[in-house]
Amino acid sequence: MYSNSFYCTSLASFISQIKDQEIPDLIQIYGTTPVKEMATWASSLTRLFPTACRIGMACDRHIYNGDIKATGMTVIFSYFDNTQLIHNSAPFSQQAQQVGQALFEPLITTLGSQQAASYIVLTDNHGFLSNQFFSYPNEHDCLISGGRAGLSDTTQSWVLYQDNVLQNHALAVGFVNPNLLVHRDIFVDSIRIGQRMLVTSSEGNILKCLDHLPAQQVYQRYLTNGERLQLPIAAQFALQTVDDSLEINAIPMQLEADGALTMSEPLAEGAQVQFLYINPSHSIYSATLKAQELETLQPESVFVFKCISRNDVNSESPTENLALIGSSQTLNGPYCYGEFYSSQFGTHNRQHALTYLAFSESAVSEQNPQQTLTLPANENPIFPILNLINNTLLDIEQERKALSLLKNNGTDNNWLYDFQTGLLNRFALLNRLQKHDDILHLAVIRVRNFRLINEQYGYSVADDLLAQLAHHIKHQLTLDGTELGFICYRLSANEIAVSIETKITPKRTLQVFHKLIEKIEDRTFFTTDSAKNLLTLTLSVGLASTKDHNGHTLCQHQHLLIKASEARRFAQTSNLPLSWNGDIQHQSGSGENLEWIQSIRKALENDQVFAYFQPCFDSQTTQQVGAEALLRVQINGEIIGPFAFLNLIKQTQLYPKITLLMLAQCERLLKQYPDIKVALNLSILDFKHQATLDTLKSFFQRNQVAGRLTLEITESESIQDYEWINPILAEFRQAGALLAIDDFGAGYSNLEKLISLDPDILKLDGSIIKNIDHDEKMQKLVLSINKLAHSLGIKTQAEFVHNQAVHDYLVDIGVDYLQGYHLSKPLSEAQWIKTFE
Repeated sequence: MYSNSFYCTSLASFISQIKDQEIPDLIQIYGTTPVKEMATWASSLTRLFPTACRIGMACDRHIYNGDIKATGMTVIFSYFDNTQLIHNSAPFSQQAQQVGQALFEPLITTLGSQQAASYIVLTDNHGFLSNQFFSYPNEHDCLISGGRAGLSDTTQSWVLYQDNVLQNHALAVGFVNPNLLVHRDIFVDSIRIGQRMLVTSSEGNILKCLDHLPAQQVYQRYLTNGERLQLPIAAQFALQTVDDSLEINAIPMQLEADGALTMSEPLAEGAQVQFLYINPSHSIYSATLKAQELETLQPESVFVFKCISRNDVNSESPTENLALIGSSQTLNGPYCYGEFYSSQFGTHNRQHALTYLAFSESAVSEQNPQQTLTLPANENPIFPILNLINNTLLDIEQERKALSLLKNNGTDNNWLYDFQTGLLNRFALLNRLQKHDDILHLAVIRVRNFRLINEQYGYSVADDLLAQLAHHIKHQLTLDGTELGFICYRLSANEIAVSIETKITPKRTLQVFHKLIEKIEDRTFFTTDSAKNLLTLTLSVGLASTKDHNGHTLCQHQHLLIKASEARRFAQTSNLPLSWNGDIQHQSGSGENLEWIQSIRKALENDQVFAYFQPCFDSQTTQQVGAEALLRVQINGEIIGPFAFLNLIKQTQLYPKITLLMLAQCERLLKQYPDIKVALNLSILDFKHQATLDTLKSFFQRNQVAGRLTLEITESESIQDYEWINPILAEFRQAGALLAIDDFGAGYSNLEKLISLDPDILKLDGSIIKNIDHDEKMQKLVLSINKLAHSLGIKTQAEFVHNQAVHDYLVDIGVDYLQGYHLSKPLSEAQWIKTFE
């Protein structure tokens, strides 16, 4: 693709510039032309370029090839090779949420299973645009850039959609191409600072009193220590409030004689506001790095959406960060009265922001070397200082709020804190959950390799890494300035909880924590004694919400910690980075433990607990070599796997009964079919249960299995006492059993001690197998494990073989046995036996 832009002060001058131009795929037009004159523009564009998608909006200022224009029009022609454009418009005749759905639903329905790479959204509405407008596109993970139209004379504002000049409308254009490269970013020239204040008197845009004091007097107190207030100073400090997740930033525009302030936006009485320091130099560092990144990416077109408040009305020179981004790219776009940007928290209507949208249909050329830009000297430390103050206030605010909820009647609260991390502890969280219902989502984050770090580096290093983790969680959750309303707690040696009280949907909360996990696991941590000891953390996270996607109750708020912990355990046993109580709710019936116990007890009494068998195949001959016996239970006519109840049942006397039943079924099959081979899963609990251990010994005394029964032991952090279990396993192996270490790679066990068990088979866990068709790191890991095992005379078996590419790679590197749905799903006993017949 490529784009051309034109600047013109009249329709005639525009027409004279576009002679011999081919019809573009997309036309964008931004400028100061009043609504009535735009009708002539619209009809001319339709006549000249009838097949193009034509959009635009009114703006006081616009950017043409990096220069700022306060008159005329900027017109952008874009040509695409392989990208389809879909578009729609909708009037603001309903609530914002319904308007957003009316705008996007036809587009998303048209795409079906496809998804647009990105959208440009332009709106014209004279009031605030509620973030509810983005609810529907957020549910469908739409990436949005764009902004809100606006002229000084609001009656002349407009948006252009095809041949219509519309007022009080929204439009969207989607770019559909799976190979389209899209790069987006946002720069915010502001930082919240100081305490929250209450608007106690206001009338329209006139702010009269804050905390019952004249507005100018409050500004004088905080900004000039009581000296005479000047408008240029006041204008650098907006007042920010958040109304139903909509961020409103009001800038002082005029000092009134009665001590009031005329603000750029109205602030309602009763609103809580906070000072917002606005200064474009705040984003110079990040703009320099982004300019360098853009130079490397070499996008073919870059569109800019910049807030009108970021412009010096007396200058047409670009601001520093705009100039930096435009140093290697041609920039075009509008100044907006609010910018749209999609982050990990969804799409929001931002203010005082600069966003850009960069496109490329072709791969990055290797011929163009990366341009090295010099970072500006940090001669003024004002922003690091303000960041320090702001983050300190954030910590104080979190502590103050949490402690006010605890209501300890003035007693010493030190016992509510974790000394190492400075976080509130488990008691503080439990107290809050019992006494208040303000927490809507709760996440439990566990460091899975914490024990390995303890063993390798010592307890002090592990504790320090948890403190680093807590700091990084806070940083990530506040990264784009969204008010998430979270508090962190330390639950145990290797667990941190995060409570969220903001009314965001479970789907968006899941996206937030998926992104958080990704960022943390990609981050390198270091030990305090030496920065050369670089470590990575691996997490399992459980998230619990009080409501599901449809607003139905999932659990009571006082049970959030229990449900989040259950979800976290489910994530770990299922080799998932994150699990949500809403996803496992359907597997847990009403969610009540007693009901599960009663259901399993009844199933045992009615012979409705049995094994399914998932075949295993020789990778070279493709012949079936046996099958793994997998627990299944029939409840209310439905066949249910063990993940829904096994951890609960392990705490009861039902668990050994289930193990003995599975062993009995395997024994019957081994006797009835002399040629079959079966693998049986056993946990450390089975070896510690004397009746189970005695039955196993009796089984081997009665049967000569001669390599036909494999005992699979899960290795994930469960084997503690190797000296105790080694002689037990040796006895069974002498009796003819084979030994397999299950889930190898899922946990962080002591490799040397595992190998000392002398297993016959290492079963490579699904978590390291499932992505090897495209993950080079996992390919190298599996290759190394396979070579190590073979060098020790140990066979290897791969689980989760789910497609042909994974299958072919495992065959190529010589993994011995393969198992997974691509080869065969688990079968009933009768179905499995038929595969031999």
